[in-house]
Amino acid sequence: MRYAVIAPDGELTQHTGHPDWRTVLGPEGKARVHLPGAAVAGWVNDIGLLDPQRYPRNPVGSCVLAALGARVQPYAGPVAFTGWNPGNTALGIVEIGPLPEPEFLDTVHGDVLKALDGQTPRAMSPSWAEQMREVAQHARTAPVPGITARSVKLR
Repeated sequence: MRYAVIAPDGELTQHTGHPDWRTVLGPEGKARVHLPGAAVAGWVNDIGLLDPQRYPRNPVGSCVLAALGARVQPYAGPVAFTGWNPGNTALGIVEIGPLPEPEFLDTVHGDVLKALDGQTPRAMSPSWAEQMREVAQHARTAPVPGITARSVKLR
């Protein structure tokens, strides 16, 4: 199976084999990042954003996810990409598959890097490049979410 990972430093690497999620993302577990209408899924550490010392923010990964249609928010730690078949969800069949068209992810990643370097990628508009810079800034500076603990009264 082919999958890709964007490290917190922004480097994209392509891999083959089945991902060991504990090694790729961390022992806390994985969370799927919904990419509407795509045959690709993003994966992040389930609680990575809550531990900035262990999982640094990933502005490039956050931008690539946003460029692919994910909700804009800061993501921390590595971001992984696999194939995804949303048609099998109701049947309970595992939807994760090999990354289709890995070159497409290489292109989006390259466009994001150009935008973050102050350039406008040839196939993109100046407003898209500016949006990517804003997403990266948000990923770097958004506050760490708080955790609310509530006591439960048992009868």
